[in-house]
Amino acid sequence: MEYSGGMKGFVPTATAATQPTEFQQRVGNLLTETYSSPAVDKARFYLLLKDTVREPVKFQDLLRVVKGQQNRAALGTELPDILASILGRPGASQEVSVLISDFVYGADNKANSSQLQNLIKVALVPVRRQRLAVAVLGEVSRFEGTFHPAVTTPVTKRVLKRGKLPYYIWVVGPPAAVARYVRTVLPAPAPSVQQAFFGLSFPALPAAAVLTGLPAGSPLAPSGNASISFAGATASRMLDVEDARQGGEFTVALNLSQLPAAWQQPAFLGHNLRVQLPGGTASLVPGSARELTADEKNAAALAPYTHRVRVRLDQLPPGRSTLTLSLPAPGVPAWVSQWSTENDNLPGPVPHTYRLNEILAGLRATFPAEPEPVFATTFTLANQD
Repeated sequence: MEYSGGMKGFVPTATAATQPTEFQQRVGNLLTETYSSPAVDKARFYLLLKDTVREPVKFQDLLRVVKGQQNRAALGTELPDILASILGRPGASQEVSVLISDFVYGADNKANSSQLQNLIKVALVPVRRQRLAVAVLGEVSRFEGTFHPAVTTPVTKRVLKRGKLPYYIWVVGPPAAVARYVRTVLPAPAPSVQQAFFGLSFPALPAAAVLTGLPAGSPLAPSGNASISFAGATASRMLDVEDARQGGEFTVALNLSQLPAAWQQPAFLGHNLRVQLPGGTASLVPGSARELTADEKNAAALAPYTHRVRVRLDQLPPGRSTLTLSLPAPGVPAWVSQWSTENDNLPGPVPHTYRLNEILAGLRATFPAEPEPVFATTFTLANQD
């Protein structure tokens, strides 16, 4: 956790007569879950201070800081240095690192502000080289204390009473480990928490067409005028299709349990999943993405899966063809621009962080211009018409 003058307002001294800030509740839970979770083999905690970028502390001592029971001087470390320090630790490429900070970039050398995106990109070079993933969560908390803005005019600091300021949790590490930490260790975020994910990829995500072995009238069964049958028993990647001129639909079952919870939501899947059929026409049926019901999961064919979507076939190329269902890697989400500001000197009702868009642009530039999809699964279609 970064501990600077600007962070101290998130952690006022907790007493029996006061309510903890959202930061104290959330970060206190995060530290406790990280310390106690069976999913974590070993947890180490650091307080990030000026000129002591990597100061290890005991779990109980860091928890005392979060409770406001810390009066030591707190001088901030510049953001690129924080990121470079975390990623420069021995073994960082095999571990999950979690950074908690307000991400306010108040550079000692003001000329560096014009190079913020490049500085972030350079600090994150190990992310690219070691093919790591990054999760970013943006949250808002009550703030009681002195706010130190990056833009120091007309004032260099402001005292806030019951103000609201944003802070961020970054999770960095191997893709599967980052996804697991966010999914099983990090306390479930509130609906208001903003999220962004970069570098997550699951090349072996289980998926299959589900056609036969279903009860009459099942909503998973094929529909339309096309006759769709299997090269298998109850789930397959080989489909024989006859007479698709009038169109037909079939169900694809997916196991999305490895994905972050935000990416398992039907609305997200319906908006972001893509269907490709070179030489033909296929699409995702609107509103068809959903979690499997308990009864559906009890069916032998569906036991390994968590979600289902419907794919519609309108035109098939001749002979055999390949249909691909994929989740492309999302880019920088819209909330980042909404939370970004060129002047943070006067905090307002809307969460604002100085040049947050450049910070996330530097993060996004760490990955390829066309990143690998989160997952892609293919089906062979044999046109029997």
